[in-house]
Amino acid sequence: MTVAGDDAMTVLAYLHNMGHLSADRAVSVRDLSSALGMDEEVLERILKEHVENGYVEYVSRRLGENLYYLTGKGVIRVCSIYT
Repeated sequence: MTVAGDDAMTVLAYLHNMGHLSADRAVSVRDLSSALGMDEEVLERILKEHVENGYVEYVSRRLGENLYYLTGKGVIRVCSIYT
């Protein structure tokens, strides 16, 4: 991970712990920002990298808003912090 490691892992752990594990449970950047107290631009950079790494996927809503959720690979990445 090249984005700040702690923040990047915090995003993955939050998605995991809150059950954002499928498209029907996906969450917006605005909601993530509110829950994590992180800047939306920072979150967008982190999420972009997570998508590139296959840890996160997104679905597009109308008006161009993306909703994000953790993939199976992302779950494995989160679980790796406990082993």
